[in-house]
Amino acid sequence: MRMSLLQKCTIALLGIGIFGGAAYVARIIFRPEGLAKYKSIPRVEYVHPNVKKLKKAQTLVTEGKLNEARAILVNALVTSPKSPVTRELRDLLGDVNTQIFFSKEPSPRKKEYTVKSGDALASIARKLQSTTDAIIRVNDLESTLIRPGEKLLVPQLDFTITIDLARDRLVVHDGHGFFTQYPIASADLPTTRHPRIETTVSAKSFWKDGKPVPPNRARQSDGTPRINLGRRGFVLYGVETDNDSTTTQIAVDADDKQGTEDSAGPDRPPHGIAMLKNDLAEIELLIRKGTPVTIILDSTGP
Repeated sequence: MRMSLLQKCTIALLGIGIFGGAAYVARIIFRPEGLAKYKSIPRVEYVHPNVKKLKKAQTLVTEGKLNEARAILVNALVTSPKSPVTRELRDLLGDVNTQIFFSKEPSPRKKEYTVKSGDALASIARKLQSTTDAIIRVNDLESTLIRPGEKLLVPQLDFTITIDLARDRLVVHDGHGFFTQYPIASADLPTTRHPRIETTVSAKSFWKDGKPVPPNRARQSDGTPRINLGRRGFVLYGVETDNDSTTTQIAVDADDKQGTEDSAGPDRPPHGIAMLKNDLAEIELLIRKGTPVTIILDSTGP
């Protein structure tokens, strides 16, 4: 049956209406009105609050406002202990804590002591859980000579140490928890089956040309610090840089050790944990004989 002209026109108009409506609907779905104005809005990246706190604390440290910086850092780590900048926060908090600790400013970790007749730095240190070297450093003394009536700030050395080889960090704790931390350059330790070792500091010394340096702070500054622990072969020693080794070796075969001791240098023990010389010199001031030490060899252990 042949369609009339009117029918053809009607069908054509219906087709135009259907396709035109479909195109309009598609335009609304895929290109909604007002989309252009949203495209002009700049994209905002999420920044963790601890990033801003870290920058604020860094600014305060450069301005010498250490206590204010410390308050911000502690708050950041307490409110959000896991963040993209947790390690940086802990590193900076450690720096701030040690700066406050070794300054001549009073703080909760230092006791004020008035020197009495017959006192000596060694006896004061024993009485107040400190060391002669730490008292000299905090009070910026030029010698061990002290006079009755003189006021001293005596730092409390009741710290504990955790040597976390799995994370390449030596962490110093006080009664409130974290105090400071230092990077471990490398480790080469005797064979042990224990993933965790509890020991103490047994001795502190400085070495130069393969020999211990006599007790004298000026001469010790030229030597390499060494901290012996109460377990054979476990010793902390200083190195100039941390790029001489990047691996941690817990078990070392006898054949592997052949020929390495002579090339290690006269001030480096055959076994031990290497740390930056300046860091270890600071650690040496924070500890004393008998300081508890925990060595974590394997983070997967108990």
